[in-house]
Amino acid sequence: MQDSIKRTDIYNKMNSTDYEYVGKREFKQKGQTKEFIFSRRTAENVVEKSKTFSKFLKENYNIKYVKEITPEMAKAFLDSRNTNSQKTITAYKNMLYKLDVAIKLKFGCKGFYNETISNYKLDKENIVKTNSKRLYTDSQIKQILDVDSKYSKELKFMSVVGCRVHELCSVRVKNFDLKNMTVYIEGKGGRPSNRPILPTEINFIKELIKGKGQNEKVFNVPINEKETRSIIGSEIRRITKSLDLPISSKCHEFRKYAAQNYFKYLVNNCGYSVKDAEEITVSKLLSHGENREDLKKIYLRS
Repeated sequence: MQDSIKRTDIYNKMNSTDYEYVGKREFKQKGQTKEFIFSRRTAENVVEKSKTFSKFLKENYNIKYVKEITPEMAKAFLDSRNTNSQKTITAYKNMLYKLDVAIKLKFGCKGFYNETISNYKLDKENIVKTNSKRLYTDSQIKQILDVDSKYSKELKFMSVVGCRVHELCSVRVKNFDLKNMTVYIEGKGGRPSNRPILPTEINFIKELIKGKGQNEKVFNVPINEKETRSIIGSEIRRITKSLDLPISSKCHEFRKYAAQNYFKYLVNNCGYSVKDAEEITVSKLLSHGENREDLKKIYLRS
């Protein structure tokens, strides 16, 4: 569904319309999107969860063909995930639905996804509440950034422009516009964005691209996004362990740090109200849509 022409065609057939171009966000809002995959990363997640389901079936049922998978087996699989959060269970349910659609299309069999799977929920006492609070304080993030390590520049850059770890792969010198204090980044799902750079970080950015050609990659990380997430996560884990901090490989902590710094700058230095500063931070720095109260809570109010 990264193919905009195909996406638009499907959307028009669903909604009896005749648009020339339909963005992913509009498709998700008005289309029936449950069976579709919109990005490579989502595809990878579905494949990984499908492998977990496949392993479960091999260990617990003597079946050889996908047509033998039953709703009871799918429910038993969700039961086996009973220690996860409801959010994770929902992700597994979405995987099962997409897998069911794919099996029907490929093999023409009956499938296994039914109303019982669709309505599946954990018992309330088994639900693990997700915690959106920051794992590290500002001072702890600074401690991590002060450690001279192989990927110090990558960690610093994430803490400055709030980029996701996999976005490091495609950053090139030509993406920087020092006149307008922005950096062009192809974000999640291929969404283009110009992320703001704070004036306080201009020297770091200049040093970062110094001596490099316009088409040269800024960071020495693999092109493969999954590998990059792995090596940066491992680096964070090594550093936090050496500093005797809570050991974690959470790259998103640096994105939260960048968001809160940018928010404070807008309020304290640019005269924005708290409400407007939150909106600008989420839409401009984090490259999300408008009026995302859920993300304001996660990134700016925790």
